[in-house]
Amino acid sequence: MSLVTSTPSDTAPAPAASTRQPSSAHSDALRYGWILPRRRGAYLTGTAGPNRLGGLDAARGLALLGMMAAHVGFTTCGLTSLSGVLDQAHGRSAVLFAVIAGFSLGIMSGRARPHTGEALIRTRLRILVRSALLLAMGTGLALLGPPVGVTLGYYAAWFALALPVLSWRPRNLFILAAVIAVVGPVIKLGTPVALSHLGMTAYPTSGDGNAAVVSLLITGFYPGALWMAYIFLGLGLSRLDWSRSRNLWRLAAVGALCAVIGYGAGWSVSRVVNPDKPDAYHLVSPADAEQCVNGQSRSAQQIGANRARGGQADGPAAPDTAQPPSDSGSANMTDATGATDATDATDTDATAADTTDSSTGITTGSGDANDMSGMNRMGGQPVNPAPFNAKALATAGPHTDTTFEAVGSGGTAMLVIALLQLVSRRLRWVVAPLAAVGSMSLTVYCGHVAAIWALNALTFTTDAEDNLLWAVMSTGFIAFAMAWFAVWARGPLEHLVHVVSMRATRG
Repeated sequence: MSLVTSTPSDTAPAPAASTRQPSSAHSDALRYGWILPRRRGAYLTGTAGPNRLGGLDAARGLALLGMMAAHVGFTTCGLTSLSGVLDQAHGRSAVLFAVIAGFSLGIMSGRARPHTGEALIRTRLRILVRSALLLAMGTGLALLGPPVGVTLGYYAAWFALALPVLSWRPRNLFILAAVIAVVGPVIKLGTPVALSHLGMTAYPTSGDGNAAVVSLLITGFYPGALWMAYIFLGLGLSRLDWSRSRNLWRLAAVGALCAVIGYGAGWSVSRVVNPDKPDAYHLVSPADAEQCVNGQSRSAQQIGANRARGGQADGPAAPDTAQPPSDSGSANMTDATGATDATDATDTDATAADTTDSSTGITTGSGDANDMSGMNRMGGQPVNPAPFNAKALATAGPHTDTTFEAVGSGGTAMLVIALLQLVSRRLRWVVAPLAAVGSMSLTVYCGHVAAIWALNALTFTTDAEDNLLWAVMSTGFIAFAMAWFAVWARGPLEHLVHVVSMRATRG
């Protein structure tokens, strides 16, 4: 998620020499002052002026609304209903956030003219400070115990991991992103299996704090082994020339081509490798959501599954579930092939008493946790070494963390950003609602997680049977953001992060 938006020193190119420059005192106040700066220029240009990329803000806002749909919306398959359209947010909104986050790192480090020397050192320190602040905010949200996954800690880690390549050229960044997109899924899938066969575990006890690195890179909901590809993609995109419409159309075309290749290849391969449960794309919304077999959204599956066992929709995974959550923070009730029974897509001889995670190939037994029998522990449960399950790579489904999904969703992100920037250049007011929300993404993200927690704490359910709650939440945050930026130049949390990071690196 691109949770830290641009500031005047974050944008490039600089204004023309004839443009009236702010005084030195005013510039210092913008950079280091605790008082929120008031809006001076055109609406939604913040402190950056006319060089701000409104389409990028709009894309960030669209991803935020998609994330809210994944958290509190009701989604089904098909594109002929609102619930079907909102279903496209699953997986894709998270990838769009990650690509924009990489783009934001590029803005902070000089855009087309990457910082070097002392400026690069200061930029890296600023990003490290921002990472620490994101981690602290993520910890605070996690302590609330919201029924959705909090991603700020992942972004803190990704920002830190991107520091060594901030000065790389676009071509090298794109190559690095492509390599990670190909190799990352294999690393994510194979590492737990390999460690198990070596008598080790990819799931160390989390209480001692040493599990964080493994979780952030391999076993977590958004493993850096793959998701860094999106960060590097966005960083590379930020180094390109965004001033020409022709370049934007080319980027849109490349993005569309990647989306077709990624989703098309995933669909084709899944029909060969997993003919019983292939990828499915529904264009027409059925009258009954239960008719969506493979195409039914994860949120709809989770609601039905949780209600069947008397649990809470969109809640954490059940104790016997080894799957990571979707972007709604709920358990992924389908395996990587679209199967609803975790044993259907594996080559292991898992019994009814075992649960096999198709994304790792690990089988957690239900036997006595004290009986190690040469096996490792995972949350107090024995972990049996299982064969590498290559079938889990044969899909482009959301949150499957495969190469096909990376190409398809990464291409979709490129397409969305390019198209919204094209619209923003000529019809800025059309995308103003999205751009307003996207310009205060950290504030809105934290606010919406807190709102979901509060609703659950007050015994109000966030189980979605329709999209009324999503509509109310989205409209409320859009109205708040648009009203805020009529007066102020930065969002409240964005200003806090900006000032702290600038003061920490003040020379």
